[in-house]
Amino acid sequence: MKRIFAFLPCYNEEPNIGILIDKWNLQRDGLCTKGYDLQVVGIDDCSRDGTKNVILEKSRQYENVTLLAHETNKGLCGGLNSAVSYFLEKGEKGDLMVLMDGDNTHDPRYVHDMLATLTADSKDCVIASRYCPSSSIVGVAAHREFMSDMAKHYYSMVLKIPNVKDYTCGYRIYTYEIIEKLVNEFGKAPVVEKSFACMMELLYKLYIVGARFGETGFELRYDNKKGESKMHVFNTMKKSLITALKLRRIRKIREKGGSQNER
Repeated sequence: MKRIFAFLPCYNEEPNIGILIDKWNLQRDGLCTKGYDLQVVGIDDCSRDGTKNVILEKSRQYENVTLLAHETNKGLCGGLNSAVSYFLEKGEKGDLMVLMDGDNTHDPRYVHDMLATLTADSKDCVIASRYCPSSSIVGVAAHREFMSDMAKHYYSMVLKIPNVKDYTCGYRIYTYEIIEKLVNEFGKAPVVEKSFACMMELLYKLYIVGARFGETGFELRYDNKKGESKMHVFNTMKKSLITALKLRRIRKIREKGGSQNER
């Protein structure tokens, strides 16, 4: 049976990560009927609270849950690279990788719609997008929604990835084959951007190696999150704008036959 690896990068998410793991396991039987065995990997980024212990407890409760613990804090960038490395080591062709935020704002039930789009339309990556007609956002401050909308238009203008409107949402599903291409092109740690803009970096580098994208609607439930946000909005926005220009330069260098490792 093929496998779906659900990676949950988290830092200080003690109130949220256990709830999210439970929600994933509610989808296990449904995924099994579609021919996929579910594996859940909680990536603890050296949290200062009880996040690691919660994941360990869930790994004792569910035999399909694994803890992947960082000994030092590596940020979201490090979490993405750890997920990529683990997936390529433990997975094989035909397997799928899901990444989502570990703060319980993304609901695992949407994985079924994402999987349907991935298989029916022969995509390499499907994004749970905030900008589909069926999407909705609950519990996000108006100024953050406005900034996200402005960023969407900017990224679409600068990066121009076909079939992509949501460049920064972390809830995505990827094929083993496209992640393998990513690592072959950009190395074992393909993500280098330290800020939350690393999600956009990962997306664009997949585009560079030929990924085909799709999007499905979902409901972002920020009101489900317990605890404070770790995102510094204005600093993240500034870095994201700069990162978009840097990423476009990578593609231009590659098209001219330059080093694939130039950043």
